[in-house]
Amino acid sequence: MDRKKKKNAAIKSAANVEHQRKALKERFLHRSKEIIKLIGGEAFLKGFPAIFLEKVYEHRYPGLKVKLAPDSDIEKFRLVQYNKLLLQFVETTEITFPNNNKVPLSWYLSEGMTLRDCLSELEPNGDPWLEEVKRNFAFSFHDGKFHHDLQELLIDLVTDISTYLSDYNGHIFRADLSFTPCFAQYHPENNIIIHTFKPEKEKVETNAGVRSAIRLGWISPEFKWQYFNVKPSKLGFKNTGLDVPLELYITTHALRRLQERINITPGIMHQILLHTFLEPQIGHRWKAELSHVDFLVSGHKVGYLVVKLHGSKLVVHTFLFLTNNDTFEGEKLGRLLSVVKEDKKYLEIDTLPAFNSYHIDENKELSQLFIDAGCESLLKLRHVQEFTVNQVADKDPESILQYLADAPYFTKKVNQPD
Repeated sequence: MDRKKKKNAAIKSAANVEHQRKALKERFLHRSKEIIKLIGGEAFLKGFPAIFLEKVYEHRYPGLKVKLAPDSDIEKFRLVQYNKLLLQFVETTEITFPNNNKVPLSWYLSEGMTLRDCLSELEPNGDPWLEEVKRNFAFSFHDGKFHHDLQELLIDLVTDISTYLSDYNGHIFRADLSFTPCFAQYHPENNIIIHTFKPEKEKVETNAGVRSAIRLGWISPEFKWQYFNVKPSKLGFKNTGLDVPLELYITTHALRRLQERINITPGIMHQILLHTFLEPQIGHRWKAELSHVDFLVSGHKVGYLVVKLHGSKLVVHTFLFLTNNDTFEGEKLGRLLSVVKEDKKYLEIDTLPAFNSYHIDENKELSQLFIDAGCESLLKLRHVQEFTVNQVADKDPESILQYLADAPYFTKKVNQPD
């Protein structure tokens, strides 16, 4: 590039930077004025000197962003994904002032808190206008209920994102909010620091040989692994010794089967997996020295986690979808239709996404079939399609009826007298 082109490029770049700086300032001032109006009204805003807002801009908090902790080891696209989800949350979430006016959370976390902290430092010294300002903004000060509720809201939002992106097959995410002015008043940065933790795979001795597994747990608020133990009796095991809580593991095979057969966002699925064993009463059925533990999505059973006891360890060996062979409902479905595993696989009723793609709940005959087989809960899970990792195209439920036209369940109904 010759000297003239370089000079023109530098001028253009400087102009772009200046344009962005000007746009940022205009946005900040516009949002600040809107917040002031929402808190105290138009007349309240008119009392603010222009020079005051100019000075506030110089001390502004930047927009909320996510950064990786130095020891975190994940792909760059995950950080981008986290920031996009955070932006979506804070842009679409509103907070409500005591006068019932609402403002986007993203505005308040930057412009709103900048105003609040600048104003909280002012001493009225008998000035009626400053006394009114302090009175109007008093609800938002750092030690009040409004701010405490804001902190709880932000914790919940960030926890949801961390859970959504977590995966036992990859990393578990945990966010540190202590480097934001929402938690550390006057902190000049506004960064959420993300720490990542990779579950360790262990070799677990079982009656069928060594299996690769991970111990079930999650990351504590202290940023350490917190593992959870379960009493065998809660799963139906008869223990000849003391009924003490035992370590809980899940094999990598079981994790694969869970992903294949439910196939919703791993973070959500793995949180459900963990909380299944933290319930005061754990739903289960006992079958041939195995505990079939109910696995629920949105409160509806979708299948079973198959657990075996190996010495001092409880191990989840596999996951069975509700229609699969070896489940109580799957076996009954097989008897009603006189079908085997291969038939279910051919019909694609052996995974949740494929099952949902038929919209069986809208077909009276098929709905009754699955109700009679004990699979009614599957008819109530259409809404989880939005969390399906790989979407499945809609299928025609009539194709199932055609395939099963000669099944005992349907022929018996046809031959029954009116």
